[in-house]
Order: sequence, then structure tokens, then C-alpha cells
Amino acid sequence: MNVLPSPIDELMQFVNRRVNQAAILNNEYFSALRQNTMTRGHFCETQKQFFFAVGYFSRPMAALTARIPDSGARAALIHNLADEHGLEDHAPSAGFDPQLAHDRTFLRFLGTLGVTPAEMGGLCQRAPVRAFNSGLMGACVVEPVETALGCLGVIEYAFSDISALIGRVIVERGWVGSSQLVHYKLHAEIDKHHAAEFFQSAAGAWSGGGTGRAHVESGVELGLYLFNRLYVDLDRDAGVSA
Repeated sequence: MNVLPSPIDELMQFVNRRVNQAAILNNEYFSALRQNTMTRGHFCETQKQFFFAVGYFSRPMAALTARIPDSGARAALIHNLADEHGLEDHAPSAGFDPQLAHDRTFLRFLGTLGVTPAEMGGLCQRAPVRAFNSGLMGACVVEPVETALGCLGVIEYAFSDISALIGRVIVERGWVGSSQLVHYKLHAEIDKHHAAEFFQSAAGAWSGGGTGRAHVESGVELGLYLFNRLYVDLDRDAGVSA
């Protein structure tokens, strides 16, 4: 007897298919990184700007959480928010560790590339990352909740594979030692689980079809567009500002 996929399984199959079709990992940024035509200095410039996206990501998530009336649907987002701020789930160290907050772990990653705290303290976010952050906040404050869930969820989903690629390449290049690799190693492991939590909250709208499903699909498309544009524009902006 054939067993029909559950709504969340069907939704995750759609997400995986669209991520593969969008092929962010084949854009000019990641192609240059894979093909060793991106210099270490150029990579560092893009990653210094990416820090502003890492530090901001929890803020639209918090805005979206406040718009969800059902406590069960909020729970997954609250867990994600806690993780962004350094929640350690496992005993005996369960609780919040500020050093595990994602902005802190990304600063440590930048430090392994030789980027100093003083250098980051004097840096301002440039237009590509500002546009990305504003797009996420707009989606989470103005768009239908299901659209925002799809948008944030697909970014988390795609970032898992992006993190794995970046981590592998920079270790192979000798830019960072394998034992020093922070932030990207963690996100390669956990972000598809985080994405599934977002999509679990959207599964009811998806399974109902009609407008609800259309909102989720629209959010997935928006997230893929914004994330791809971020990397393409960071790449071009680093070349201009170098």
C-alpha cells in the first residue's frame, strides 16, 4: 500500500527541489570560491560584511514570532531565537552562554582569518547587506506570516549547504585550520533542522492548499532571491570597495 507523504514531508520535498533549482551554490560568488579564483582578501571583505547579516537575522525572526497567535506555532521560532542567542540545550551546561551567540561565534571566525575586533568596530554595513536585512524585516513585519516563515526557513535550509561548502574550501585553501573552524561547522550541522522547525509552523497552511500554500511558496521564492542577491552583491561590492 502506498503511503502518502505527510504535509511537512511534502513541503520539505518542495523546498529541497526549489533550493536545488535555484542553485545558489553555482552563482558567481560560490563558483569563484570553489574554482580558487577568489582571493583570501576578497573573501575576508565579503565575510566582514556578512557579519552584519548574522547579527541581524534574529531580529526579523523576533518580529515574526510576535505576530503568531498560537503558542505551539511560536515554540519552534522561540527555540531558534534562543539558539541564535547562545542557548545550550544539553546538560550539564544547559542554559545561555553568551559566547555561543551567533554574532559572537562569527566574530571568532573572522578572528581566525586575522580580522581584529578594532577593525570590525570601525566598519559600517554596506548597501548589499542593508538591503538583505531590510528585505527580511519587511517580510516578517508586513507580509503574511506564512510568507515570512517560508522566507526565513529556506534561508536556514540553504545556509546549511553554504556553510559546508565554505568550511570545506577555506580549510582546503589553508586559510583556516580545521581545528580552528568555528561558526560554519556548526551551521552545516544544525541549520536544516532549524529550517524544518520553520516549515513545521507553515505546514498547516501548505496542506490547506489555495492561498495559504501560495503564501508559503512565495516566501520560499523570496528567501532564495534575497539570499542569492546578497552573495552576488557582496562579491561585486567587495571588488568595487577594495
